[in-house]
Amino acid sequence: MPELFPSGYENEITELSSLPEERKVGYKPGLRFSYAAGKLQQDGKQRIQDAPGVESWRNWCYNCLMTQRYHHLAYSTDFGIEVEEAFAAETREKAESLLTRQITEALQADPYGRTDYVSDIRFDWSAPDAVTVTVTVRGIDDVTIDVTANLKGG
Repeated sequence: MPELFPSGYENEITELSSLPEERKVGYKPGLRFSYAAGKLQQDGKQRIQDAPGVESWRNWCYNCLMTQRYHHLAYSTDFGIEVEEAFAAETREKAESLLTRQITEALQADPYGRTDYVSDIRFDWSAPDAVTVTVTVRGIDDVTIDVTANLKGG
């Protein structure tokens, strides 16, 4: 029966400097998704369209803002925001403070390391449980995007 480990493997020492450095993945292309239509975009031949890297990152940010945190097993616990908690706040100022913290933490938890920092979060309230949020997100390589999401209570 062959050996599972080669002889002498336990004596092998790996120097810390020889391990690969953790690198940011960057802007990888993805699939173009239409949130208005609720489906992947296709061309005239019914082929699914590709989204360039920055557009794919923008879609990830939008999806992160629109996802209720802890409600979907497909996502990690870092993904999404707790909208209901914010809408249950005593004042609009507290709600905006909660949303600002949650949005910042969620977008900075990007597993691909594309998000450098989040700034300029603007709120436009249309009802006590409905707000349009516009966020400026700066990514690696000095790329800046604006993401707008309509958040509603349940």
